[in-house]
Amino acid sequence: MYELEISDIKKILMDYDTIKEQTKQQIIDLYNDLFDTDTLIRVISTKSIQIDRMPKPPGSSKKDLSDIVLRHEKQLKKWYREISYEIDLLLAKEEMLRRVWLCYRILPDNEYQVITKVYINKQMCKQVELESGKTKTTFFRTINRGLTDIKRMYDSDLSNDFLLKQFLSKQKKKKTAPKKQESYEQLSFGLDDSANCGDKTP
Repeated sequence: MYELEISDIKKILMDYDTIKEQTKQQIIDLYNDLFDTDTLIRVISTKSIQIDRMPKPPGSSKKDLSDIVLRHEKQLKKWYREISYEIDLLLAKEEMLRRVWLCYRILPDNEYQVITKVYINKQMCKQVELESGKTKTTFFRTINRGLTDIKRMYDSDLSNDFLLKQFLSKQKKKKTAPKKQESYEQLSFGLDDSANCGDKTP
C-alpha cells in the first residue's frame, strides 16, 4: 500500500478526478502495449520455428536470421515483463486513490463539509472560515482533524470493503434523517479521537 503524508492527501483531494482519469488512461494504454507485445512475441515465435525448418542456405544467413529473431523475441519478453510491472503499480495507485476517497467520504459531517469546501470545491479558505462562523483556531483545527482522520483510516487495517459499507450506511442515514437534523454521530471505528492541529495552512 502506498505510504501517504498529509500533503499527499491534500493534493489527491484537490485533483482527485484528474488523477483518477489519468491513471485509468495510463492503464488502458499499457494494456494496449501489452497486447501488441504479446502478439509480436507469438508472431516471432512462429517465425523462429519456420526459420528452423527452412533448408540451410549457402553461407550462414540462416543462422544470422535465427539469431536476430531470438534477440528480438528476448527483447519483447523483457518489455512484456516491464509493462506488466507498470500495470501492477498503476493498479495499486488506483486502489490507493479509491481508499483515500472513501476515507474522505465517511468523515464526520462537520469535517466533511469543511474539507469539501476547501479542497474539493477549492473555495477561498478565508471565505469558508467566515461562513462557518467559527473562530480561526477552531476552523483550522477542524480542517487538520479531518485530514488527520483521513490519514488514520487510510493507514489502518480497515479494508476498502468495510470503508465502502460505512459510506453506504452514512448515505442511507442521511436519506432517512429528518431534514432539519444537522448533527451526525462521528464514525471513529475505534480510532484515537485526539487530533494534532499541526500546520494551520490548508
